[in-house]
Amino acid sequence: MDERFDVVVAGAGVAGAYVAFRLASAGLKVLVVDIKEFDRVGDKPCGDAIGGHHLNLLGLRDLPQDIVEGYVKGIDIHSPSGKVRFRVLGEGLEVDRVGLARYLLKRAVDRGAEFRGRTAAVEPLIRGGYLRGLKLHSSSRTYEVQSSVVVDATGNARAIARRLPKDWPVSEEADPKDFNIAYREVRVLKDEVEEPHILRIYLNKIVAPGGYWWFFPYSERRNYVNVGLGVQGGRGYPHPRDLLHRYVLSQQVFAGSTVVEAGGAPVPTRGPLSSLVWNGVAIVGDAAYTVNPVHGGGKGSSMVSSLCVADAIIEALELGDVSAGSLWKANICYMGNYGTKQAVLDIFRRFLQELSDEDLEFGMSAGIVKEEDLNSLSLRGELELSVAEKALRLVSGLRRPSLLARLRRVLDYMGRIRQMYENYPKVPSQLHTWRSEVSEIIREFEERVLMR
Repeated sequence: MDERFDVVVAGAGVAGAYVAFRLASAGLKVLVVDIKEFDRVGDKPCGDAIGGHHLNLLGLRDLPQDIVEGYVKGIDIHSPSGKVRFRVLGEGLEVDRVGLARYLLKRAVDRGAEFRGRTAAVEPLIRGGYLRGLKLHSSSRTYEVQSSVVVDATGNARAIARRLPKDWPVSEEADPKDFNIAYREVRVLKDEVEEPHILRIYLNKIVAPGGYWWFFPYSERRNYVNVGLGVQGGRGYPHPRDLLHRYVLSQQVFAGSTVVEAGGAPVPTRGPLSSLVWNGVAIVGDAAYTVNPVHGGGKGSSMVSSLCVADAIIEALELGDVSAGSLWKANICYMGNYGTKQAVLDIFRRFLQELSDEDLEFGMSAGIVKEEDLNSLSLRGELELSVAEKALRLVSGLRRPSLLARLRRVLDYMGRIRQMYENYPKVPSQLHTWRSEVSEIIREFEERVLMR
């Protein structure tokens, strides 16, 4: 006899574990499945940092100390030559990613959720235009479970979303160029790191084409650093592992260091899905493309999507209606809390990827973009320069008037995209028209700014 749950969550990384925790806390009957065992859920390479503003929103400010690997006070962004450095202030944590997922999953199980490891979601069960459950496979059997709602938290695999009807907006696939292919190693250095509470990002198109390389110290783990490199996908660039070893790990600071762990993964760096929900289904985390398009951080924003989805599911089940319209609250919540900023940052990300090292160096050294601009961009997704500042920077930028002209156009398109997302559709029937208008703005941006 088929089993029945209120919600089945596929994937027990931080996004899946967090949504399960919130759903189980509301008294719902929840099943969580993952291809990994309990001790390895959430095990994938990443930068491990979470912004303090996300932790506050999610109610996770006081995580257990054995999960916290470092305290962050800001990020330094270095120009291609290394001569210019911008410091973007902001508090956060570096966490044990596996420990965090396990902690959240245990809280979900303690509140009544059931977890099944080494279990894969192999097929969505669709009836009458709704997702009604999943076909699951474990080492011993293949079987079906029924549910009112299914949550896809399977990351880049998108094990459920990619098998849904193409006219469901949650099935939208990302362009390969909207991924950052990243590789990182955790290393123990011979010497202590200066300013261990500051993360470092280095821009250089030769070292990291279409991306950047990073040096993230763990302030609570002596001499430990997370060092990695990402390149834009779909462009045929060299493997980031090879670039990291050639240009970064050959530096003196890494002499005599030892490797603790290593690995790579694709990271979706683009705007959010146009809808996180449809009839009987919700998508969260990397599967919903919730990563910050500029710096590639995704833990905090993935759990923001889980927060919004969980609250919408709880309300929809109380009403006995799991249609797209009833679940739509998740979209309004996510776009308001993060999706709008994410969509705006995606425009800026695409602009940055087209700039040369010379343009980046000039833009930072001449003050065309300043530290306070990056702080505003990081916190709110805004890059709004005052009239006076624009005039002053125009004078300083006369040596590269074309760069100034392009930046002005970028600001215009960032503003237009912000306006579109701030007026996100209130009901599903408005989504098609809204998506068409957003696509037209992006097409214009590509033609006028990216020159495609």
